Amino acid sequence: MRQIDRLRKILDSAGLFPYLLFDLKNILYLTGFKGSSGYLLVDRDNAWFITDSRYEEYARSLLNDSGIEFILQNRTFIDEVINLSDQMRWKTIYVEDHSVTLENYNLLSDSLNPDIIGAGNVCRDLRVVKDDREIELLQKAAKLTDDCFEHLCTYIRPGITEWDVAVELEHFYRTHGSTGSSFSPIVASGANSSMPHYETSMQKKIAPGDTLLIDMGCIYEGYNSDLTRTVFLGNVNEKMQQIYSIVNQARQLAIDSVATGVTTGTLDSIARKVISGGGYNDYFNHSLGHGVGLDVHEHPRVKGEDDFVLPANSVITIEPGIYIPGLGGVRIEDLVQVTDNGPVVLSRSSREIRIL
Repeated sequence: MRQIDRLRKILDSAGLFPYLLFDLKNILYLTGFKGSSGYLLVDRDNAWFITDSRYEEYARSLLNDSGIEFILQNRTFIDEVINLSDQMRWKTIYVEDHSVTLENYNLLSDSLNPDIIGAGNVCRDLRVVKDDREIELLQKAAKLTDDCFEHLCTYIRPGITEWDVAVELEHFYRTHGSTGSSFSPIVASGANSSMPHYETSMQKKIAPGDTLLIDMGCIYEGYNSDLTRTVFLGNVNEKMQQIYSIVNQARQLAIDSVATGVTTGTLDSIARKVISGGGYNDYFNHSLGHGVGLDVHEHPRVKGEDDFVLPANSVITIEPGIYIPGLGGVRIEDLVQVTDNGPVVLSRSSREIRIL
């Protein structure tokens, strides 16, 4: 079943026709369109894609035989929606309220006779379950990221900056089949590694004895990877060895518990219990993970207060960490496919302590 047909099935059961999409990642998911401006209207028996002349040739070729009608945006997309609404005599239009701007919402409300009603992000749950092609692309993205990490381990040495590592990482991606990073890579050395979302420094040099946390991911044919490894320069002290061991145990126990039907909150609590038992409960201050796909951070959140039931062929990260201000931090992150038979770990880089 095509993705747009799966969407129609949900919209039909919820009574949400016609449904107007603004989120370009959702539009990509449903149509394959990769441009920077476009709108998709889905009705029970028809669908329309609106974009401007920059993308006319591309969009027409993409939508050929898709059952989606192309509409060229001559003035504003609002004008095209008005024309379509008048033709179809709609009384209500439901919109993706997570991505529509207040300006566009007001323009629609002021310009159209139909009521404009926010109807949530219907594609959010749809995108959780990956098909075979999506799993294949995620596997390739994960493999490329593993290869990049192995390359970095031969490149990293005392005296180079955190920024040097980030640049080398980006260069590797772009010369090995990726369009670039999924996010600005985190390269955090020494005490900087205690900040989970640290901003990589252009000046800070990596020094002997440093803890080095690298959070990295790439985009492969639109799909993302996400990997974190923590390595040590020259030596590792006893305290950091202990922290590393606890984090790695938490990671493994959570992954071992991944299966269809398990809740995200359960996984978070399993990892958190290990870290709490080690005496570091106050130093694990983020959720255990998140979904990955067309966005590097997408539904579901793998978080303690969330009880989302994981379906087969969802893909999530498992990324526990311990962060001690002034000392440093450890995070170990893997990309994991959920199956009826348990976890399939897409990340292959070693989780053993690595001293460079």
